[in-house]
Amino acid sequence: MILQNDKLRPTQPFFVLQAEDFKQEVYLRQGISHFYSFRIKEPGMIRVVPDGCIDISFEYDNTSLKGYVCGTVLSLQEYPWEAGKEVFAVRFMPGMQPAMITRNMRELVGKKIPLESAVTDSGLLELLENETDFYQRIRVFLEAFTMAENRKEKPYGKKELVIAVKQLAYASDGKIKIAKLQEQTGYSVRYINRVFLEEMGFSPKVFCKIIQFQKALELLNYGEPEKMTDAAVSLGYYDQPQFIRDFKRYAGITPNQYLKLIESGKYRERIDNTGFFAR
Repeated sequence: MILQNDKLRPTQPFFVLQAEDFKQEVYLRQGISHFYSFRIKEPGMIRVVPDGCIDISFEYDNTSLKGYVCGTVLSLQEYPWEAGKEVFAVRFMPGMQPAMITRNMRELVGKKIPLESAVTDSGLLELLENETDFYQRIRVFLEAFTMAENRKEKPYGKKELVIAVKQLAYASDGKIKIAKLQEQTGYSVRYINRVFLEEMGFSPKVFCKIIQFQKALELLNYGEPEKMTDAAVSLGYYDQPQFIRDFKRYAGITPNQYLKLIESGKYRERIDNTGFFAR
C-alpha cells in the first residue's frame, strides 16, 4: 500500500505495532474507512491515539463473543489488554455517525461501551458468533449495516450543519480556518462551536487538529518525507515546531521518533491488506 491523497485512512498505528496477524480491508465506502482484525497474545497495555472515529469492535475468545462501540480519544491513552483475544472491527470515517448506533459521538468520546446498549439491532453478535473467516465477517456486517443505513432519516437543522462542517474539515485535510466555516455555512463561529460541541463532544478546531494528525500518520506510514519542515508545511502547520508539538500531544512521541519506530517495527510489512473489494 502506498500513500494516497484522495481519502484519509484513519489509523491506530500501535494496534499494528503491538498486535499479531493484523489484517486490513480498506473499504472507503458508505462512511466506512476499513475493516480489520488482529490478535495480541501477551497481556499488557495498548496505546490509542485520536482518530475522530467510531469503531465497532467484536472480541472473540475461546468461550464467547463480545461487541463494543468505541469513541475517539482526544489525547494519547493506554488501556489494559487481556491476552488471547481475537478482534474483528470496523472503523468509520472521521466524524461519521452510523445509523445503527443510537449514541451520538459526544456520548462516546473516550468510551468503550457494550454493543447491546448502543445499537438498534443487537442481533449482530448472534450473526457473527460462528463466523471465523475475515471476509464472511465483513459480508455479514455489511448486510446489517446497509439495512440500517437505508432506513436512516435525512439529517436536518443542527445535524445537517454538523455534517456540513465535518465535510468541510475533511475536504481540507483539517486545514480550514474556523472563520472560513462561518463564511461557507452562513452561521456564526459561536453558533457553529456550540452545535458541534453538543453533537460531537469537542470543537471543530479539535476535529481539524485530529484530521491533520491522522494525515501526518498517513504521510509517515506510507510516504517518504525528506524533511520534516517540508512535511509540516504540506500538512498545513505554520512551522515545524508546531507540527512536532501537536504530533507529540496526540502520539506521545515526536514525528522523527515515530518514523524510527515504524521503520524498526516494520509497520508496512505487519499489515496484511486483503484487498477483497479491489478484485
